Amino acid sequence: MTHLMSGLMSWMKRGSAMSNSHRDQLKIWAQNEYKKDWQFAYNYMLTNNGRAPNYRELNGPAYVRREVA
Repeated sequence: MTHLMSGLMSWMKRGSAMSNSHRDQLKIWAQNEYKKDWQFAYNYMLTNNGRAPNYRELNGPAYVRREVA
């Protein structure tokens, strides 16, 4: 999955400065991919050069509950 997402994002990256069309593409992609969290994902991608947030960055650390015998 990471390879797919990095591949999708690589074609949108053009140089170090983001153009308005690049920002628009990131916004549309975030709205389609992240539904309720699209604003967080969009801002994250703007500050991280187009890299999309992973599961942990969206939901926080996962805690495993173990039953105590």
